[in-house]
Amino acid sequence: MLKCVLGEKPKNDRAYFEMMTKVIFRSGLNHKVIDAKWGHFKATFASFDFSKVARFTEERIDKLITDKNLVRNYGKLSATVNNAKEFLEIKKEHGSFSKYLKELGKAGEEHLCKSISKRFSYMGGSTVVFFLRSVGEELPETMKLWNSRRLS
Repeated sequence: MLKCVLGEKPKNDRAYFEMMTKVIFRSGLNHKVIDAKWGHFKATFASFDFSKVARFTEERIDKLITDKNLVRNYGKLSATVNNAKEFLEIKKEHGSFSKYLKELGKAGEEHLCKSISKRFSYMGGSTVVFFLRSVGEELPETMKLWNSRRLS
């Protein structure tokens, strides 16, 4: 049974971006595999400085796909670059990712989850829930539904 553990709130936007990236790469894979490679991910993605990652080109992504120290999934690598661009936009629009989450959260959990899923690449239903829980969002209504579906 998968656990959707509540994590601590990240201290800054870089930490949110890193956690989003980690959740995406863990999706469908053994978490131990990703954790073992995470140091290389951190170096490759400029310590998750999204302003730098947002400038990665298609050629750079094509080079990353050959790096055996990463998970060589073009969709996930490309999503990381696209999501970095979204983080830059959110910083312009809201000042920080945590302020963005608060604003979305005012309209309810369903709106929060759907908005993130729509805005970010590779952030489907379960991935969004895992991400939000990993960054300290409690989501009591969502978890109640999640648990009732898994029990039935």
